[in-house]
Amino acid sequence: MSQTTRLKIFREDHNFAAAHFLPEMGKCERLHGHNYYVTVEISAAPGPDNTVIDFNSINSIIKRICDGLDHRILLARDDKRMRLDVTEREIEAHAGKKRFVFPREDCVILPLSATTVELLAAYVCGLLAGELTPLISGLEWVEAGVKEGASQMALHRMNVGKVV
Repeated sequence: MSQTTRLKIFREDHNFAAAHFLPEMGKCERLHGHNYYVTVEISAAPGPDNTVIDFNSINSIIKRICDGLDHRILLARDDKRMRLDVTEREIEAHAGKKRFVFPREDCVILPLSATTVELLAAYVCGLLAGELTPLISGLEWVEAGVKEGASQMALHRMNVGKVV
């Protein structure tokens, strides 16, 4: 009989504050920000030492991902409703009749078609799966939750191994 264990990780320091805008989405077209919180759940078979992963290891990975997004302007590279002109010093974003100019070092250009909480959860999940797959031999799936505000969260699950 095979055994799997689910681990759920949720810490106050797994968070980031970021600004973004969503073209053609009403009031969300305006530049605004959120305090985001990240939760992670994984399912895996425990290893020979009867653990899935050292919690310190997974916590540092989650924290590093959050820190890379913290206090940044999030821009979607693949958003067809927007054009990004990138130079060494600044990023000029054009969306409809709006034009924003940001210092380059204040921005993160994400490989997404929008910076919605749903796609941010998928992005974080993909980063986690990429980092955890080589570390956990029996990893079955990774789920990332990105909480936007007090009462809403998007969850994204990625199957990475054989589900038993």
